[in-house]
Amino acid sequence: MKNLYILLAFSLMVTSGCSISDRIERREERLLGTWVIDRATFDEDGALFNNNLTDEFRNDRITFFPDGTLEYVAGNGEVFAGPWFIDALRDLDDDLEFTLDADFFDNRGFLAFRWVGTISRLTENNFNINISEVDGTLRLRWDKL
Repeated sequence: MKNLYILLAFSLMVTSGCSISDRIERREERLLGTWVIDRATFDEDGALFNNNLTDEFRNDRITFFPDGTLEYVAGNGEVFAGPWFIDALRDLDDDLEFTLDADFFDNRGFLAFRWVGTISRLTENNFNINISEVDGTLRLRWDKL
């Protein structure tokens, strides 16, 4: 009987445990769809306060497609497209940190900009990403349409 409990406990741990690839896949599924900017700030290195950039990103939309491509429509009508993927990194405390890597190409096929950022929140309705820049961190908060 004791062996049955041990076997049951072991099988429960195996079936309920999630691999890293499963966790990435769930985040990718949550990210699919169209998002609109809610808030944008820039934390300059060494600055005490951040800069509110929400007006510069007003009416921006980003759509993530299941085939690993995206479309970014800026508020001024410019359209950028490119590939995206989510990755997972382990930090020194053995915690997982999920990153989003995306390339944005203009209509001539030239790389316009790139995101290599940390996903700080991803739910069915909200998506927050911190993108490291040369002189600080761009923090974007998106709402799902």
